[in-house]
Amino acid sequence: MGVLTSYLQQEFIRRAYPGWVCRHEIAILPKELTNFLGYAPRVDILLERQDGSRRLWIEFEISRADPVANHAKFATAHLFKPQQETDSFISMVSSHVARGRRNLAANTILLMRHIGMNAFQTVLFPQIAREEIQHLNHLSLKSLINVGLAVKPEIERAMSISATILTALSRRIHFAGDMMDVMLNLRQWNNDLNTLQGQALWGKRTITYFVFDPYSKSFAPSKFCAYIAIPSVFNPNITNVGYINRVEMTVELYVTLDGTDSRFDGRNAHNHLTQSLAMTHCKYNQSPEIAVIFNEWLNNYSNSIKIHPNGAVFLLPPSWFK
Repeated sequence: MGVLTSYLQQEFIRRAYPGWVCRHEIAILPKELTNFLGYAPRVDILLERQDGSRRLWIEFEISRADPVANHAKFATAHLFKPQQETDSFISMVSSHVARGRRNLAANTILLMRHIGMNAFQTVLFPQIAREEIQHLNHLSLKSLINVGLAVKPEIERAMSISATILTALSRRIHFAGDMMDVMLNLRQWNNDLNTLQGQALWGKRTITYFVFDPYSKSFAPSKFCAYIAIPSVFNPNITNVGYINRVEMTVELYVTLDGTDSRFDGRNAHNHLTQSLAMTHCKYNQSPEIAVIFNEWLNNYSNSIKIHPNGAVFLLPPSWFK
């Protein structure tokens, strides 16, 4: 374990919110069971409300070591000692973890939900580049303390992405925790708008902010990309892949929520994407290359989108996502 995890444990405990208790290196399973299994899952941080209404089991993934190992430990622990309804597993993955491994871990979260767990993944220190994370992780604890990293936003992010914003159509609406959530939403929007039903539901909406996926060279409205929809009730039918607990926003759910609940809000969505996930603005006229890609993409959706008179603004993934 690098020094950055020790520092975060210390700071999470020191900065615990009123009404919350924070402890570190807490065993998930009783000793008798760990002796039987031969492995002993322990959580980096357990953040618990004093009234028992919420418990956040937080794991920090700092290095390029495969983060899925901790997901597997918690998932298999759930098989022997099921997670309580008030519990949430949260993996906080730094930019130093390679993109493929980060995405594998993010998709493993879906499998954890499929076996009945309340599980989330988000980024740790989203504004800090992978090289700087590596440097910080090799400092002495004293030197790291002197750096004065802002830890409060990390606590707030863990709490916000695991908190239900609202419930609708048997779905719990949350902020997208990881860039994989955002990009899966982008993909879903494009898939939905390629159907007659999706086009009819969406209508023609005026959009300013578009999330850009540099891999698929496609876009989607930022508000659509900023929220996920977790099934409120676990469906045990796993014989059909369609029943796997996918959490992408859909056009049907979006149009049901849009304009009907102030908690489902474009400004909040924009702030979450730029502040919590470190996406950056790029105006249409600031990048001729992206503008060309956007115009080509827009040809397929011109009947469904009206660009705001002020012009399109792109939200780009942070450099560590590439």
